Amino acid sequence: MSNTYRGPSFYWYDFETFGLHRRKDRPAQFAGMRTDMAFNPVSQGEVLYAKPSTDYLPKPESCLVTGITPQECQAKGMAESEFAGEIWSKFNQPETISIGYNTLGFDDEVSRFLFWRNFLDPYSHQWKNGCSRWDIFPLICAVWALRGNGIQWPLWKDVDPNNQERDGVCFKLEYLSQANGITHTHAHDALSDVEATLGLAKLIQQTEPRLWQWALDNRTKAAVKAAVEKGPVVWVSPKFGQKHGFIRLASMISINAQKTNEVFMWDLMHDPEKLARMSAAELKSRLLVRRDSLSEGVEPLPVYRLLVNSSPFVCSALKVVTPERAEKFGLDLDVARQNHAKLQAILPMLQGALLEFSENQEKPMPSDVDYGLYDGGFASREDASSMDVVRRSSPERLADLTATRSIHFEDERLNTLLFRFRARNWPDTLTAKEAQAWRAFCQARLMDGQDDALTIADFFDEIDRLQENSWDNEAHQAVLEALYEWGEQLGEYCAS
Repeated sequence: MSNTYRGPSFYWYDFETFGLHRRKDRPAQFAGMRTDMAFNPVSQGEVLYAKPSTDYLPKPESCLVTGITPQECQAKGMAESEFAGEIWSKFNQPETISIGYNTLGFDDEVSRFLFWRNFLDPYSHQWKNGCSRWDIFPLICAVWALRGNGIQWPLWKDVDPNNQERDGVCFKLEYLSQANGITHTHAHDALSDVEATLGLAKLIQQTEPRLWQWALDNRTKAAVKAAVEKGPVVWVSPKFGQKHGFIRLASMISINAQKTNEVFMWDLMHDPEKLARMSAAELKSRLLVRRDSLSEGVEPLPVYRLLVNSSPFVCSALKVVTPERAEKFGLDLDVARQNHAKLQAILPMLQGALLEFSENQEKPMPSDVDYGLYDGGFASREDASSMDVVRRSSPERLADLTATRSIHFEDERLNTLLFRFRARNWPDTLTAKEAQAWRAFCQARLMDGQDDALTIADFFDEIDRLQENSWDNEAHQAVLEALYEWGEQLGEYCAS
């Protein structure tokens, strides 16, 4: 097997992280495996670890879930710059589809912010050189909702006997793979999750080959946009809930004027004629708001955001929903078609309200640069060139370029990131003044909670709480003891 495979391929991947915040928490472990389009491996499965930095504390509960400690990452890992570069190169190999289970809901943003912190293009793996991304999770929801008779669907009441109040099918990867005889030796181990996701994809392709191929061919931004512009569509998304089959029969209203990859959609199980009886103020007050923000008895309008560039499952053929499935999930295709026709007459009014809504959206306050990828535009040509210099320079050369002010970015976010990039990856190259500034930054985060960081005090409190609930679990106690030692080590560094 070779890592230089040429031609269209899947790169199956998974992150294990030190927390659940996609932008702020750091990756601990990564695993990936490349296959051809027929699922034949063309590279060995690989596992990478990232060395932790001194400005960040892991979430103890996440460490209990994965069993990965910062000491293990320190011993097995590589500097985050190298870690990020290895992953970026895998994702950006020409004609690669980076793919996983719930990757667009979590892992893809983890990787995007990883690339951002390390001066790598955060978006190129989505479009450049024939590369793209995909997610098996929405597809498996669509398979269950629309077809799926050849797949075993585990029930929550069977996988979690202690929680009999939770109803329906459990879509957790570990239980889906177990129910269908797919090898999954260790949930929350990145390579094991990759292998299980690959096995699940094979099962879908074998049991529902036409649906698999259709979803693969129609996952692109262009295909999704064409479908919603044609309308109406069957839109399957986990966010719609299992009770409704994860399905909305929907019709496009307009494109968000501020975010051109975002489309506003109307749920066609609701009659749009009621809009004609609403005042402009009432209409605006009920657009894209939380239910609990409205008066009792007042419902938000059934308008939803669809991201055309996130490979959603969107099909313009309503007949993909069989009469049996429509009845099961409370859908009426004839009503949907009638409401789609009604909507066309009311569109100008609704589009005007949504345009005003888009234009009046307050821009969020800029966040700390570590989390500020979306606070500015794309890198200028000059900044992109300087980013390339950063990536190609040795740690020593980068220190020289900084000392002589030979490298500077138009985007001030990148100038701030450059200092942190050097401090996290090669602290030995910092001058005495820079080392002092870095320690002060770590103190502000870990002692004072700057940027909403987990403090050492809260870290120890969380360990104490978890120890009380894990006194009879030796593995958990070992992880918590290691975390306590790590906290003491960072505390000594900050106090020195």
